[in-house]
Amino acid sequence: MERLTTLLSLAVGVSLSVFSGFADCAEQEANETSGYWSLQVENDGWVENDDQYYTSGIEVSYMPASEPPRWFKNLAEVFPFYERTPESCVIYSLGQTIFTPEDISEKELIENDRPYAGWLYGSAATASRVRVRDNYEYINGLEVTLGIVGPGSHADDVQDGFHRFLGTSRPEGWDNQLEDELGLVLTYIRKWNYYPESSGFLDYEMSPHAVVALGNVYTYAGGGLSFRWGTKLREDIGPPTIRPGFPGVPYFRPDPQPNWYFFAGLEGRVVARNIFLDGNTFEDSHSVDKNIFVGDMQFGFAFHIKNVRIALSNIMRSEEFHGQDGYTDYGAVNISFYF
Repeated sequence: MERLTTLLSLAVGVSLSVFSGFADCAEQEANETSGYWSLQVENDGWVENDDQYYTSGIEVSYMPASEPPRWFKNLAEVFPFYERTPESCVIYSLGQTIFTPEDISEKELIENDRPYAGWLYGSAATASRVRVRDNYEYINGLEVTLGIVGPGSHADDVQDGFHRFLGTSRPEGWDNQLEDELGLVLTYIRKWNYYPESSGFLDYEMSPHAVVALGNVYTYAGGGLSFRWGTKLREDIGPPTIRPGFPGVPYFRPDPQPNWYFFAGLEGRVVARNIFLDGNTFEDSHSVDKNIFVGDMQFGFAFHIKNVRIALSNIMRSEEFHGQDGYTDYGAVNISFYF
């Protein structure tokens, strides 16, 4: 356990020298110490009465208003499809996600329900923005995620402590969680942004995207389509979500006037590997038969004024394994600010 903790500390240390996300910060007229902070909180308790399936996620990100280190930009160019431009960014992230079966009051292993599992991770990536013409651009990014699955993620302590604080029924089955395993995921995303002619002061955006992830935690390929409708959309790329999820970043252009928009999207994925359903890679553990095809639907509202943005959204995910009792439904709150 001590060895795993040491390795995780090293992984997070490496991650905190790189990035997770997409943005355009090269245009910011800011000093080297300025940047964007983001807090993303996702929880099924905001839309469901009980903890079940993907029950909680939290991610903190920092994006300095400066270009990524040259060595990291050069590293990204080694990978196919990545295109580096003068408009590029770097973001640092640290997060945790928690998964439980439907019935958290049962102490014994529930064989036909998803395993208890936690994922503590740090992410590192680089991304660039390519402007093709006035109403069309695309963003491509590469992300490396390192972390630990199992007791080393301390998901059991977090959930139990939160339930103690709220005075609600405590989860009883964490003795059956997945074993400790170091995780690595490499993710590539490309997002195309189209801005049709606006009518009046309101803007409209349509954004297809494609994603490929490879690793022992997640391996999947997917694609989707998002829409935004509101004011000054080109000053905001959209709020981040916890992966697997829709592309987004802490970035927005500070403005003394309030800006807002509604957003909605669909994403479909073909899943070859999901450790939280397939179980541990190198040890015997609890597992269930996963569904190969999984889809997400998201809708929400974002508002920003001066140097603060707040976004509220709801995400519905189709059944991820055989025998799952309905889709997963959870809410998300994102607070991003420029400092």
